[in-house]
Amino acid sequence: MKAVQDLIPWKVIDLGLRPFPDLWSFNNSIHFDGETWRCVLRCADYCMPGGKTVRSKGASPMGQQTKNALVILDPTSWRSIKIFEMREQDGFPRTSTPHRGFEDMRIFRTDKGGLQGIAASLHLKREHRTGDGMPQHQPPEQVLLSFDGEYNIVAAQPLRGEGWSGMSQKNWVPFDNVAEPRFLYSISKGALFDDRGPVHGDAARVRPSASASPGVSTTEIPPVASPAPTPPPPPTPPPQKEAPPSNPAPDRRTPIRGGEARVIRGGRVALDTMTSRPSSRPSPHLSVRSTPHSSARPSPRPYSRAAPTDSTRMLGSGRILLPKYSGLRGGTQLVRVGEDAWLGIGHEMKFVSGRKYYWHVFFLVDSRGKMKAVGPPCKLAPEGIEFAAGMAIDGDRVVVSFGVDDMNCRLGETSLSALLATLMSVEAK
Repeated sequence: MKAVQDLIPWKVIDLGLRPFPDLWSFNNSIHFDGETWRCVLRCADYCMPGGKTVRSKGASPMGQQTKNALVILDPTSWRSIKIFEMREQDGFPRTSTPHRGFEDMRIFRTDKGGLQGIAASLHLKREHRTGDGMPQHQPPEQVLLSFDGEYNIVAAQPLRGEGWSGMSQKNWVPFDNVAEPRFLYSISKGALFDDRGPVHGDAARVRPSASASPGVSTTEIPPVASPAPTPPPPPTPPPQKEAPPSNPAPDRRTPIRGGEARVIRGGRVALDTMTSRPSSRPSPHLSVRSTPHSSARPSPRPYSRAAPTDSTRMLGSGRILLPKYSGLRGGTQLVRVGEDAWLGIGHEMKFVSGRKYYWHVFFLVDSRGKMKAVGPPCKLAPEGIEFAAGMAIDGDRVVVSFGVDDMNCRLGETSLSALLATLMSVEAK
């Protein structure tokens, strides 16, 4: 398994932002509309250093709390200009579940709804429950979100109905800068949905936004005589000694980039859905060392190998059911790079010694969601858990936003022409 920097030019920026006390930030989704660089941060009361779950002091015994923040970024320094708390003001009834908040939000733009988001949810009330009827055992569903001028969530539309029945609704892929919402459900199969359900025939063709610039990339994808082979699963990494996450040493205080920014209020997959995200086994030897916190200058909490204290609670998930995955899933928005070509990056995952091991693949689909080209598998970070949730393109500049170990927000910069040169064409079936 190659590191991404061995395939393409790759510069990594650690945003280092933690807008809310006792919540870690990760799985960030970047977006560029031609003028403004925006990035949504998922902030939650748990993290997973080394694949093991750690809970914050104020976390509930079960489930997880998620809050979201939107950051306006300076694209030169990547420092935050403003940070908005994305308050949930949609008015949709909630259910009694320990899982709160919209998870892993992607932002995208449509002519129909402007800047929108799609996120996973376990906390909106449903007429018919699944599983054993308990709200915490409901499978995640995708929700289409709308915002006001200060990025509060003012409308929530769960993607429900006849067309959605029995489908795993986690990490759907939105097309960016299009006429109306379109989502890719299965990357390998090219199943397209709108906000009402599956679309077929002419309706299945994604229409670019009326305001979309015609100046898309003309970089050609090197043709091959036969379809690109499916990338083999990565080799099982050798056992490693447990090591603390790559945070500063406990006796040193490292400034957070963008720490001076103000938080402005108002401002194909077979998944066992009985398992929530922080499902890895807790470590009995990992704790969070308490450090002073200021909302104006958030600071990371260094990790130490000390016995657990009352400052941290470990999550015990009870019955552990390891999900089964196959193929590309989740990933970033799809950004148009050609007349009939949309670029994205998705992830694959397998369990290694009971822990999650992720890797990513860049790919192209056409306006019907059919795979056109695919790149070699690569690692965005040396750590096991990595999750790309955003992509933005400005000329030849590509920026991918991704989370690491459910506790860090990072950006990766590369060249579009260099990236496209790594893709191999896939023959249409």
